[in-house]
This record gives sequence, C-alpha cells and structure tokens, in this order.
Amino acid sequence: MDTRPQNWENHRKRETLDYFRSKGLLERVRELLKDFFAVKKNLLIYPPHHEICLDCVSRFMSSFREYLRYGESLSLRIVGEEFFFEERLLARESVLYYPLLQELRSKGVGGVNFLAGLEAGELVDFLRLLNLGEEEIDSRGGLAKLLEDNGITHVILDPPGTWEEKISRVREAESAREEYFEAVDVIRELSEQVLHDRRLSVSKANRVVGMMLNRVGENRSAVLGLATLKSYDEYTTFHSVNVLILSLALASMLPLDRNALMILGTGALLHDLGKVTIPKSILGKRGPLTAAEWEEMKRHPVRGADILLAQPGVHPLSVLVAYEHHARYDLSGYPKLNGVERPSLFSRIVQLADVYDAMTTVRPYQDARTPDHAIRVLVKEKGTAFDPLLVKVFVDMMGLYPVGTLVRLCTGELGVVYEQVEGDATSPRVKIIRDPEGREVEPRIVEVARLREKASPDEEVISSVRPEQVGLDPLDYLD
Repeated sequence: MDTRPQNWENHRKRETLDYFRSKGLLERVRELLKDFFAVKKNLLIYPPHHEICLDCVSRFMSSFREYLRYGESLSLRIVGEEFFFEERLLARESVLYYPLLQELRSKGVGGVNFLAGLEAGELVDFLRLLNLGEEEIDSRGGLAKLLEDNGITHVILDPPGTWEEKISRVREAESAREEYFEAVDVIRELSEQVLHDRRLSVSKANRVVGMMLNRVGENRSAVLGLATLKSYDEYTTFHSVNVLILSLALASMLPLDRNALMILGTGALLHDLGKVTIPKSILGKRGPLTAAEWEEMKRHPVRGADILLAQPGVHPLSVLVAYEHHARYDLSGYPKLNGVERPSLFSRIVQLADVYDAMTTVRPYQDARTPDHAIRVLVKEKGTAFDPLLVKVFVDMMGLYPVGTLVRLCTGELGVVYEQVEGDATSPRVKIIRDPEGREVEPRIVEVARLREKASPDEEVISSVRPEQVGLDPLDYLD
C-alpha cells in the first residue's frame, strides 16, 4: 500500500491540469500570432472596411476571446531575434513571422501586451499606427506616444531590451535542468550496462561531472537548488546526481584543483552502482530488513568498487569512494576498513552528501525529513558518523535552512529559501510566494535577519514546512 500523503496525489493532479492548461494556452498564443500577422499584412493592402480585413480582424478577436478563458492579458516578448510568450520560446513562430519581429524591433518595440477589453476598432487603430513608416513614427514621438495620443489603452508596448535579462536567467535555469536530466539519463544507462554485464560508458559519466562542475563554479546556490529534485520511483538514479551536486559544491569550498574535483565527482556519481545488483524486493521493502537482507544490502559498496575496478579509465580514488562511502568517520560502518585511521577525504565528502540527500527524500520505509532537520542530524553526529570539519563547511555552505527549503515566517507568509547570507547560517534570504491566508502573491525577497531584529527574543522567526503538506514544489520558485 502506498503510504505517501494524499496531498502528494492532489499535487500531481494539479500538475497534470496545469500541464494541459499550459498546453492549451500555448496553442491559443500561436493561433493569435498567426491571426495578428494576417490582419497587419492585409491592412497594408486593403482599407479596414474591406471584406478580407473584416474577416481577419474577426478571426483575431475570436481567438483573443478564446485566449481570455485562460489568462487576463496576452504578452508577446521580443528577445534578440526570437518571440517569447512569457518565458516560453516560440521557435517556429520566430522563423515564420521574422519580418514582423524585425519590424517591431526597428520601431522600438520590445514586447506587445494585449489587455482584456480590447475591441476590434482599437486593434485596427493600433495596427494603422504600427504600419506607419519608421521616420514618421520617430517624428511623432514614437509608437508608445502615438498610442497614448490616440486613446489606445488596451495595447501596451514594452521598450526594447525589457525582457533580455529575465529571459537570459530563465534560459540558464532551463539549461541547468537539462544538464541535470542528462545526468539522470547517464546513470540509467550505466545501470543497464551493469545489469547486462557490459563495459560502462565512463566517458559519458566524466562529461556529466564536468558539466556539473562548471555549473558549481558559475553559481553554487542555483545548482544546490537543483539538488532538491527527487523521484520516489527512481530513488537511486536521482540520488546519485544529487550526491554529485552536493559533493562538488562542498569540495569546491576546499583547496582542491579541478583534476581532484573531477575524480571526486566521478566517485560521487557512481558511488551507488553496486545497488544495481541488490534485489528490488530488498531495495523497495517498506518494513524493516531481515538480518539476511541487511547483510545483502551491506554488500553494495564492495560490489560497486568491483564494478568500477573492472572499468578502464576510472581513477582508483573514485573506486575508493564507492567502497568507503558507508564506512563512517569513526570506521564503525561497513565494510570494515583495516590499517587506516579514517576513510579517504573524498569518501568522507560523499558520505556526508549521501546521508543528507537520503534523509531529505521519501523512501519506502521513511518519510522525508525537512532540510533543516537533516542539517541538525549531521551536526549532532559530527565526530562519529561525519568529519567535523566537513560538517562545519557543509553547514556554512547550506545554512541551517538550505536553498529550496519551504518555510513559514513569523509574518505568517510562506516562502522558499532563495539564497544564503555569508556568515549567518540561521538567516537566509527568502522568496515570499504566499500571503498569511495562503493566497499567491507577486514574489519578493525578504531578509530573515531584518525580521529577527524586530522579533521578540523568544519568537520563532522562521520554521520549515513540508512541501507535500501544501502541495507546492519549491524548485518552481528558484528561477
């Protein structure tokens, strides 16, 4: 029986509905752009009262009314030489209507917003002005002024470059997610190769590690947000990528060169390959394991190391990570290590990342802990399970409320931890997404440190919330 909360299922249903709503919205936008292009072109040839123009205008208005079932206004944005609807690239339309795009840019338009209340006559008036020559438009103060002078209030123009920076950030976020899922695909492929006793595609693993290492170097906080991606059904696959991200982020704060980070990253990505050999009945068991099942589970580090040892091109230190990642700092874990005082540095880094991600993920036998709870467990077990120095660096990096943690502030507002504040692990920057009554709001960033200054000494300023309890995915708000 699936013990996941009902709220999770409701959340998935909402995601499905949102998907189909978004798909319908995009189709309406494509239809509208086609109709808009036709109206504009025909108004250059025929007078507004001509049958062809009347028919085109009627089609546009019909499409616009249909669109208004989904949204209150339509925003077409221009970034470089491409059309966007909100943050979605309209690739085909950018080619089909390239002359329109070029004309809008040349006439000082960075975006066109059609508001509810637009009527056919106002649309024709707007297009009549848009069809004027560039010199005449400039001599009369520009298009925006012409719209204002002619009482056109349901078409708003954005200045050039309005969306350049925002779309750039969105593209970067989308690109990072694509790389994340590419890494997931590589782990799936490697797992299949283990199952069928084939040589591993080590070069693909190294490419993934290099990509993620570049991301960590560019924006550590953003990449840590990606590590909040989870999959109940594919725990080991997503877990391997999250451990890679967390390990590289932590190690990048230590005096290690790129070559060392690559070796560490390969070990982190491949640390759990031995689990592919463990029966699914054991990996997915909801109740406690029997003594025999536990002994089988404990064999996965040795099997993982054996698999990697047989692969050309895998560095011995990467193999050691697979072998030692459950050994614990005080050597009380498994397998037993003889003749050493501690597991290797890389193994200690990966162990920390491994346990943190495991604690914050729903498993067949446990609910996910909130990130702040997991951090407190790491701190409590430093010196026994974990390297004390690495725990300190990890907490400095993640904060007590890591990026992506859903939190409620003393104001009653709901938010997502957006960024850590250097030197203050307890007071991150939070992006507010819901008001105290649970209504969606325009996101804004709040400094928790400032709230602490105004709060009474015993007041709880920030507390974590389980995403499944409110049906939200924090990653949606980290762009």
